[in-house]
Amino acid sequence: MSMIALILVIFLVCLSLIMLASIWYMRFMLEKIFGEKHRDIDAITSTGMIPERWSRKYTLKLIKLERGGNEKAFRNMQQAAARSYLRRLRRLTAYVKKTNLVENEEVRKVMLRTLKQLCLEWSEEGEHGSVIAGA
Repeated sequence: MSMIALILVIFLVCLSLIMLASIWYMRFMLEKIFGEKHRDIDAITSTGMIPERWSRKYTLKLIKLERGGNEKAFRNMQQAAARSYLRRLRRLTAYVKKTNLVENEEVRKVMLRTLKQLCLEWSEEGEHGSVIAGA
């Protein structure tokens, strides 16, 4: 009888640990998926600048290319970075259009207006390579 009780207790402890791990993992993934998007939207709409998380990858490469003196590779990397920033901004705009996690429709309209304006500005600046300066 005590062996059955011990097995039952071990089973319940393991089940509880699995449930806690699942809850932690779900929170982690929700933060990764939605939290980062909302932080990016907040940073972009409040400052009008490229989020540091986006530019981190390209900044180091651009510094290395600039120090190396390879002007053509530097220009190509600037253009690739600008395309990446615009693609991410367009994805955020599409996300704001369809998400239910916006306070109300007025806030959605303001956010969309701001994001579209920034997209236009960044695409014009991206043609000249100066969108990188905002990073």
